[in-house]
Formats: sequence, structure tokens, C-alpha cells
Amino acid sequence: MPIIFNRSKYGNLTPKLKEARTMSRWIELTTLGTGGAYPGENRFTASYAIRDWLGNIILLDVGEGTQHRLRQADIPLTRINTIAITHGHGDHINGLPGLLQSMYLNTRNIPLNIIAPKDVIKFIKDALEVEGNHLGFNINLYEISANGMLEIFNQKGDRLNIYWYPSCHSRESYCYTLEWNLRPRINIEEMKKHGIYPGPDIEKYFELEDNRMLIRINPFKISYTGDTKPCDNIVSCVKESNVIIHESTFSDDHQSEAEKFYHSTGRGAALSAKKSKASLLILTHISSRYEGFEAIEIEKQAKEEFKNTILTWDLAKYRFVL
Repeated sequence: MPIIFNRSKYGNLTPKLKEARTMSRWIELTTLGTGGAYPGENRFTASYAIRDWLGNIILLDVGEGTQHRLRQADIPLTRINTIAITHGHGDHINGLPGLLQSMYLNTRNIPLNIIAPKDVIKFIKDALEVEGNHLGFNINLYEISANGMLEIFNQKGDRLNIYWYPSCHSRESYCYTLEWNLRPRINIEEMKKHGIYPGPDIEKYFELEDNRMLIRINPFKISYTGDTKPCDNIVSCVKESNVIIHESTFSDDHQSEAEKFYHSTGRGAALSAKKSKASLLILTHISSRYEGFEAIEIEKQAKEEFKNTILTWDLAKYRFVL
């Protein structure tokens, strides 16, 4: 069972230990791979799947072993509609060629969006050339630079956009933010109080200035930093996010290594979350030197700066009810 979070009217997130699949609007995050530079026994390399009630499945990074984790998480390969890659280090892209091949073997026939920096786009093109460019489905490649945005989904005013910002790593790298913007919903109970009932003319009430007839839903944002050291660009990317998936490779004891290799500590991630006025911080990309429960020290240090922090593990699921 996933951990369930209900959002209050103020945008905060409160855990609810109950099944939410029957609820009408939900977003589910599965942390497929939460390890550092190379796969360990319990932590695979970076990959995160995000599903929503609209049918979208977005994959953030595709480290080695991603498709194995996808199968364990019961996430269908053929329904992933967008993949966003933060940067070209192997622990974030080595699973991509195999994943594309498996999509072909599973007779995928719908287009796939891949968003990535220039060097990763070249890596993908080279891999496709080796395969003979015969995957049986179209791939839309979006080469990114600087800040940008792509609309992933738009149906009757319900929209999902992905934004990207340069991060602060040892090579060209990007932070991503997914933002759901939803159209207002009719407030049925309020309408009944005024003697108005659902019918063919109900849509005209969307045009009324009387807000009592409408339920307005605040945007919902999930941000993913990829690999980065703390910097102003990251704070801009994750600003006021409901959820931040932030790398926290090292503990305070290895602060100098974090700075040297352009990574973050748990405390550094927490300070970014605090500056950005986020609601929930999820720590990931844990160095293999922190085996088992040793990684909890990273979480403890982060919570000293930002209380609403979770240290995640492979195959953990988090469901957010809007």
C-alpha cells in the first residue's frame, strides 16, 4: 500500500493511511532507483515514475535496472508517454537503450516524448542507430538548454506541463518540475442549495462570477533536482513545490566531497526546501557507503532544517490526493 497524502486547502500534505485508488484525482510517485553512482543490493541507480489519474506516466531518469523496477512496480512500459533525463552520467541514462528495446518487443505503438540535454540526445540517437531505427513507434526528441517548458497533456482545461532549469552539477544538467493545472469543478452541493441540479446546461455555471458555484483547485507541483549542489537555480526550479525529490548523496561528515563532486548533503537539500517554501522533501540518490539504516543519519540531519522530510527507498510509493 502506498503512503497517502491529502492536501489541505493551504497546500500542505498530511499522511493518510488508506487506499486512494477510488478517489477521483490522484498523483502517484514511485521511487524506482534511489542509489548513487552505481547500483547496490538494495538501491538501484536513479529513476522515478510519476502516474496520474489522467493516464499520464512520466519517467524521470533511466538508470541501470529501471525496466526491472518498472515490472516490480507494475507500471506498464508501453504506457509511458514522457521521459525526462537530467544529465548524461551513466547512472541516469544506462537503462534507456534497453527500455526502448523492451517497448518495441512489447509492441508499443504510441509516440514517446524524450526530453534531455544535447549530449544525451546524441547518446539516444547513437543507440537507435545501432538498433537500426526500427522501434515501431515514433520518438519525439526535445533537446533542451537554459529554461524551458513543454505541455505534456491538455484535456478540457486540465493541463500537465513540465518545466526545466539548469542545475549545478559537474556537467550540463537540469532540474525538472511537473505542474498540474486543473479547471474549476462545479460545486454540486452548493448548486443544490440554490435549487440548481446537474443537467445539459451545467457548463454555463463555469462562467458565473459567483465562486460559490465552483471549486477551484490549486496547481500541484512535483520537482526533481537530479544531481546538483545547492544553488539559486535549484531554489528557483523547486519554488513552492508540493513535493521535492532532491538528491542527498552524502551526510554532513562528507560535506567536502559533496562540494568537490557537485552533490548535496541531506542538510543542503533541506535548506533548499526551506528557501523554496516547499511542502514535502523526499531524499534520494544515496551513496553506497551508507548501507542499510546508516542512511537514516542523512534524514536526521535534514530534519534539523526541514521537518517534513522523508528518506526514500527503492519501490516506495507515495500517492497524493488533490
